[in-house]
Order: sequence, then structure tokens, then C-alpha cells
Amino acid sequence: MTRTPGSNGVLVAVAGFRATGEFGQDKMLQSFVDLGSHVSPSAAATDARPHTTTATRWTTLPGEVLDGGEIVLLAIKPSMWRPVFDAAPWLVTCCLLVVMLTWLGSPFSGWTLPATTQAILLVALARLAVGVVRWVPRWYVLTNRRIIDVRGIRSPRISSCPLLDIRTTHMEQSPLEGFTQLGTIVFVTDHEDQVSHIWQSVKDPRDVHARIRRAIENSLDQRGL
Repeated sequence: MTRTPGSNGVLVAVAGFRATGEFGQDKMLQSFVDLGSHVSPSAAATDARPHTTTATRWTTLPGEVLDGGEIVLLAIKPSMWRPVFDAAPWLVTCCLLVVMLTWLGSPFSGWTLPATTQAILLVALARLAVGVVRWVPRWYVLTNRRIIDVRGIRSPRISSCPLLDIRTTHMEQSPLEGFTQLGTIVFVTDHEDQVSHIWQSVKDPRDVHARIRRAIENSLDQRGL
């Protein structure tokens, strides 16, 4: 890993990981990246430009994600807005219920009004906490060979798709994502029975999508397709 100064003077972590088979199940690849930002190798053929990030904390990728000789071109997490988006129906419903019960002055049977509102708000916060816990281990990884989704709270659940199997990609934006300048990348593969790959709520979605397209085109060129 090397660090190069970005255009705004902030140190940027630029990483090009190679899996050599020496990473055990209990070891990690570490990258100094902004949560929700992406990491790109300085020597990657797909994009040699360093991408400026605001480094805030150490985050990790499970070492067993990569095969021997595989190079990580991009390693990103969904934006921290993602847990809020997932919990939004619960948050809105609970807030409306609190407002309605407060206006009517009718708590749950056998409960006081303050206890009722606190219980409802606790349910909303619990749903938000579940979203945060699910967000923590989530990774979207692009290598010179495939795309990889990493999820799972107790142990990593890894699903991947070779770049050569991706028929097309496109970017989508929900109203909330548009408001927060995020986007979702959808991958369409040639195999209908394959697990769908959707990278939700990524930062700089157009840039991420362009890098993915370049990686796919490079992979096709290398295979002479």
C-alpha cells in the first residue's frame, strides 16, 4: 500500500492487493479508505488516476475473498445512508404513530402515553440498528477477473460473478439516492439462475459505473472477445 497526496492535500490510500494464497480464514486485507468511498490501485490499467478520499478509519476485507494473483481494482462499501434507507418505512411509520397517539391522547392499554411513545421510538431505533449491523460487513469488490459481493454478520458470505459473464450494467437512482447523490449499479448476467448482483447506494455512482465498464472491456480484450 502506498500513500499519495490528493489534490486537496489529504493523504490518499492507494492499494493494489494481490492474493497469494497465504491469507488464512482468520486473516484480513486492510485498506485505509473512507467509509463509502472506493480504493483503486495506482498502477491499474483500467484507471491510473488516484482517487481522493477522506481517510477516517481502518476497514477490512476478509482475506479469503481473493484468488491467487487476483488484483483488486475497486473495494467500496455502501454509503452510510443505506441503513437509514432500509429502515425508512419503519422510521416513518413509528413517527406517524407517535404523532397520532400523542394527538389523540390515547396510549396503549395499560401504558402511559410517555411509555407508549418511548416503546414505539425504541422499535424504530432497533430497526435502524439492525440496518447498521448488516451494513458493517458489506463490501462491493471489483477485481481484474470478477465482481464480488461480501456480506454476513457472523461469517463472510461471498458471491461473485466473472466479468466475462456480465452481459450489461446500468445505474439506477431512487428518489432518496438522488437527493443524497448516491446510486445503485445493477449487473445483468448471461445466467438466469445466477444470484443477482446489485451494488446499492454507492458514492460517485457514475464514476464507479465507468470503472466497472472499463474493467469488463479490458477483460474482453484480453480474451480476444
